[in-house]
Amino acid sequence: MFKLPAAALLGLLMTAAPLAQAGGAGGPVPASGVCRPGYVRPDFAALNRQLRQARTLWQAQGLTTYRYDVRQVAAPVLFPTTRVTVRGGQVTGTALAPGESGEPSPLARLTLEGRFDTVAQILREQARARCPEVRVSYDPALGFPVSLYSGLGDGGIADGFGEWTVTNFTPLR
Repeated sequence: MFKLPAAALLGLLMTAAPLAQAGGAGGPVPASGVCRPGYVRPDFAALNRQLRQARTLWQAQGLTTYRYDVRQVAAPVLFPTTRVTVRGGQVTGTALAPGESGEPSPLARLTLEGRFDTVAQILREQARARCPEVRVSYDPALGFPVSLYSGLGDGGIADGFGEWTVTNFTPLR
């Protein structure tokens, strides 16, 4: 992974934002339609059930003012970890997490509810893909999405996947 200068990053985002947000779901598929050896297709019914359960748990918390850090990869770009502040259910700020350098990704400007929407979108898109790979995890106590990985299990591409991880969730007053 590498980090891009701000101008190059902005150009990349303008042309690749839909792919990056979708986690690379629109990437190339093998011409033969054959997945890599040992590939197991995700259980999309179970993933959608987990999404609904996690979203219900999150909504029951009633949290609309909080802060979290997000680390995002839109292959081949590793974005700096970004601190997202949400007040009253709206993103009010993004800044680099301590020790990071570069420009925050515009794709980081999501509430946790927006992250749920992203997971739902990726599940819809990946369910139609050949050889999809999707892994999602949720906070067991609060329900918000903690991590998402989306890519293709064809073994034929070196980039085109996407992932993000949420850390340091902190309710604010």
